[in-house]
Amino acid sequence: MPQRYLIVGITAIAALWMYIDRVCFSTLAEPIKRELLLPLAPEPSLEDLLSEDEISAAKKKKWGDAPPEGAELSDQDVAAAKKKKWADKRMSYALGAFFLTYALFQIPMGNLADRYGARKVLALSIAAWSAVTMLTGFVGGFVALLGIRLLLGITEAGAYPAAAGLVKRWAEPEERGLCSSIVAFGGRVGGAIAPWLTAALAAVLVGVAVVEWIITPATVVLESGDKPANWRGVLVVYGMCGLAVAGLFWLVVRDHPPVSAPPLTGGSNEGATPNHAGAKHETALFNRIAALARTRNMWLFGGVQFGVNLGWAFIVTLLPSYLKEAFGTPLKEVGPMQSAALTIGCVGMIFGGVFTDALRARLGPKYGRSVPICAALSGCAVVFLVIPLLPTAWAVVVALGAMAFLVDMHNPSIWSFAQDVGGKSVGAALGWGNMWGNLGAAVSPIILTEIRHAAGWNTAFVCCGVAFAVAAICGLMLDATKPVEKPTSPPA
Repeated sequence: MPQRYLIVGITAIAALWMYIDRVCFSTLAEPIKRELLLPLAPEPSLEDLLSEDEISAAKKKKWGDAPPEGAELSDQDVAAAKKKKWADKRMSYALGAFFLTYALFQIPMGNLADRYGARKVLALSIAAWSAVTMLTGFVGGFVALLGIRLLLGITEAGAYPAAAGLVKRWAEPEERGLCSSIVAFGGRVGGAIAPWLTAALAAVLVGVAVVEWIITPATVVLESGDKPANWRGVLVVYGMCGLAVAGLFWLVVRDHPPVSAPPLTGGSNEGATPNHAGAKHETALFNRIAALARTRNMWLFGGVQFGVNLGWAFIVTLLPSYLKEAFGTPLKEVGPMQSAALTIGCVGMIFGGVFTDALRARLGPKYGRSVPICAALSGCAVVFLVIPLLPTAWAVVVALGAMAFLVDMHNPSIWSFAQDVGGKSVGAALGWGNMWGNLGAAVSPIILTEIRHAAGWNTAFVCCGVAFAVAAICGLMLDATKPVEKPTSPPA
């Protein structure tokens, strides 16, 4: 097996564990909320109002899918619903906090990978985010939870920019889409199995003293249909596994192909000499950011990713809460349903890699990247506009699976676009797009929670559809033939 496929494979495994650590939090959001946030909720006042959707959800919680005719909530039920609303908003901040720092540190971490090499940056990143995941199992309040989520975003920020540079150095231009899709596919597989694995592990670890030597988990009153969940233990176990992956990555991966290997065509061996800290021609971080900010391509690239992540993040942040509120789905079923939607999406990743490489050969470097991006994101917009019409939880899950498929199908085109135009700054170029994308993901749970409380879930879905439509327009306008900086060698 060619060594480049081994490098791509181990990088995909690293992406798998990154997504497990990232997605598991939303699956555990309900037990975390009940243990850490609800006890802190203040007594509601008369000025605190409930929307019709919130009243309906409270009635469904009390009486099931068929409340008695004329049934009204008691004062205690209303107070409990208002406290839940308070906790929901705080949880949305915790969900969004990760994406905020993940976004802001994309370019600095991508620049570090360009300068010091992907092996060092990515291995240290894996070890760091795994340690942070373990520490999440020991938090004791909202402030600590918010802080640890911000820290997780920082530690994961360098992963994909570093991986993009690694793929560019090891892969031929005509197979960048496929190799990029394999790495991203690893992440999506991690995201797909995380909800199911997390729900199962949380149940298996009940009664197992994983964190009790430091902190004794609080006794949580469970809702009807929910099984006990050891959410702290899950996070500690995931962190330990991630540390093992960091060690494996360090042992296997190298930054560049061997010197004796035949040179890759199209300049994909750019920067083959390691960029050490003292390199004379190293571009300063702020100059690199300025170069990115001067190009129309990069702003369109950011617009694509902002809109995509604003909508896509719903699956990994608010879907469990939506299924519970809208359909009364218990936690034991939420995990598999969330996994189902993400699993459908995984297939799109490999398909998208082959698709963008084939279109590049047929349509050329410009439309071979922009057309699949626009087509996939237009389909996502249609899906979100249809969701309010769907009658069952599983119908919604399948529709979101179709949306995830289309998002994953466009991802290899995004990576390949950054590799096409990034030159020696591939990590920074992909980091620029990821920065805007994850700012979209950061505000997604906050904006959608506010819209949901003010106008209902269906209006939130329309908002997601509009975001995808704008992203599709930006995608169509991308031009992969225009590099960020004037190339010093023949372009790929």
